[in-house]
Amino acid sequence: AGENAGELFIDFDTALSSALFGDTVQLAASAYFHRFNPAVFQSNYHSKHLWWDIEDLKMETRTHFEGNFSYEKTNTHLRLAVDEIQNLGYYAMSYDATTAGRTNMTAGFYQHGSNISVLTAQLHQNFRLGPLNWENVITYQNSSNTDILPLPTLNIFSNLYLKFKIAKVLGVELGADATWFSKYYAPDYCPALSQFAIQQNADSRVELGGYPFIDVYANMVLKKVRFFVMMSHVNAESGNRMQFLAPHYPVNNSVIHFGVSWVFYN
Repeated sequence: AGENAGELFIDFDTALSSALFGDTVQLAASAYFHRFNPAVFQSNYHSKHLWWDIEDLKMETRTHFEGNFSYEKTNTHLRLAVDEIQNLGYYAMSYDATTAGRTNMTAGFYQHGSNISVLTAQLHQNFRLGPLNWENVITYQNSSNTDILPLPTLNIFSNLYLKFKIAKVLGVELGADATWFSKYYAPDYCPALSQFAIQQNADSRVELGGYPFIDVYANMVLKKVRFFVMMSHVNAESGNRMQFLAPHYPVNNSVIHFGVSWVFYN
């Protein structure tokens, strides 16, 4: 009823398991169709620095199809997905980059009338040889309009560690993990909106990616006690401009984290 008349949410999923070469293959499929109005604060926003009233926003529609393949014997999981988005709503901001910082900033909510297609292919592949474990997640993404919906073409996460026990009671994991994604124009953070927004100004756009973030860690478990120590971003380089996950917001340099979790029973 009212302004939300015509909204529609349809979701579907199914799964099938079968035997293959002495193990189980799992096939799953899911899909959804969502049609919805933009939120009230997207169409009407009033603040000290930003103010807009948009009366002609259309319903956004998202159509999603996804297939999953899992084979336990080889620790393989493959996911393929296709998305079709019409009337995508998004925040965008523009500013001039000067020696004094960002000036003449404007931001707002916009809607893209044409269709945007997104193709996703993701592979989870784990290996194990005795105490050596290697976990990998590789994701490929392709957006038909990177100006409106920017995505890194390739994302890679890899975790290599040794897992063993000392004196048959102390569980230990020693290893390192790395995260890397290809270069793209990541959404910027807009403090005035507390939202991430597309970089509109071609003269001040910042490209991120092509840089690995590496952590080293040690996890230990003794009965009900768990404790860990980790150095995050161990490969930090002073002055490297690629050490960012969002434009102008650098990731911390190397930091040591440690903690203890102790469960008590009465």
